[in-house]
Amino acid sequence: MLGKITKLVIIGAIASWAISNSTFQSCCILSASEALGADKNASPSLRAGEKYSIGETYYFVYNFDKKPQMGTIIIKVQVFTKEGRQDSSLEIAGGADMPSMRGAHSTGEQLFKLNKKGDYLLPINVVMPGEWEVVLNFSKDKRSIYTGSVRFNV
Repeated sequence: MLGKITKLVIIGAIASWAISNSTFQSCCILSASEALGADKNASPSLRAGEKYSIGETYYFVYNFDKKPQMGTIIIKVQVFTKEGRQDSSLEIAGGADMPSMRGAHSTGEQLFKLNKKGDYLLPINVVMPGEWEVVLNFSKDKRSIYTGSVRFNV
């Protein structure tokens, strides 16, 4: 009798956990852009090599050092003034994750590093095949001025 009660309690606990866990997940799923306060009207994903305006003062272009694949890839962002001069006065932070497994492979938000040419660089460790997203946060004088996301498949 005690064994049956123990089994029922364990089954009830597991069922309760499964129900509460799935409810929690369905209530709290946010895209990284939304979680970081991105404009919900902004384009959901940016394309490599294209120009994107940051207000009326700047624009940026991004690319990867190589075709995204397993291992470490580097995303390179170049920021320009509206006159076309390269600018390195902004601060860019980014974090990578798999949208389908949010949080499982997250890099957390990290600052891009500036190289000698004035390019912003962020290494991303791609640990499994699938869709990946990098959220870019541009700041000027500690104030966020643009947030966008880059999606790619491996």
